[in-house]
Amino acid sequence: MLNLFSLSLGKTRTKDKYRVVYTDHQRLELEKEFHYSRYITIRRKAELAATLALTERQVKIWFQNRRAKERKVNKKKMQQQSQQATTTTPTPPSVGSTAGMGGLCSSNSDLVSPSSLTIKEEYLS
Repeated sequence: MLNLFSLSLGKTRTKDKYRVVYTDHQRLELEKEFHYSRYITIRRKAELAATLALTERQVKIWFQNRRAKERKVNKKKMQQQSQQATTTTPTPPSVGSTAGMGGLCSSNSDLVSPSSLTIKEEYLS
C-alpha cells in the first residue's frame, strides 16, 4: 500500500523496493552530463548528486542504465540497417526509359562493342 509520504518524494513501490521517479529537471541535467561524457567521474558524481538531491548511488546507477539503453538502441539501429541492406532491391526503370540501364538500349550498335570481340593472344595458341 502506498502512503502519502512516498508519493511526495517521487517514489513508486514495486514489489519489495522503491523505484525513484526522476523529475524533469533531474533527467535533463543527467542527460546533459551524459552527453558531455558517458562515464562520470567520482568528483562530478558527488557534485551532481548534491545539486540534484540524489544519492551518488542513484547517479551511478542512472549512468549505468543510460549506457545500457544506448547500447540497446545502437544494436537495434544496426539490425535495422543490416535488414535494409539485405532486403533492398533495385527499382525497375520506368516504361520507355533507358535510365538505370546504362544507356545500353539506345541502339543495337551499343549492345556489342568492338573491344568485346577481340580475342586475347593467349587463347589463340
